[in-house]
Amino acid sequence: MDFNKAEQRQYSVRENYEFAESAQVCLTDQIFLYQERVASGKCSSKPHYHSKIDEVIYVLNGELVAYEGEESIVLHAGDSVCFKANSKKNHYLKNESQEEAEILIFRSNLKESDVIS
Repeated sequence: MDFNKAEQRQYSVRENYEFAESAQVCLTDQIFLYQERVASGKCSSKPHYHSKIDEVIYVLNGELVAYEGEESIVLHAGDSVCFKANSKKNHYLKNESQEEAEILIFRSNLKESDVIS
């Protein structure tokens, strides 16, 4: 058996991702798992959608508002949302609460970006 550890990277504040307060990335050839803290009043990304992959967000702590196109939903710890590939509707998360929130982002690991903004 071949037990390969997933590649892990720890990014400092805004080192490679301007929206992240802190981020930890776990990568395999197929999976991208990203843990991020979102400060009060901040967004997790700029509005965008993906042309090739679904993106799943799981809220670990706190409260966030998920926006997709003209729709929004409040997410609490334990909630999740899936943004479907090629929806042509921009999505993003915003922390509109007074407390920090923490999320996990699951998606396929692509060699080239499929982000459209």
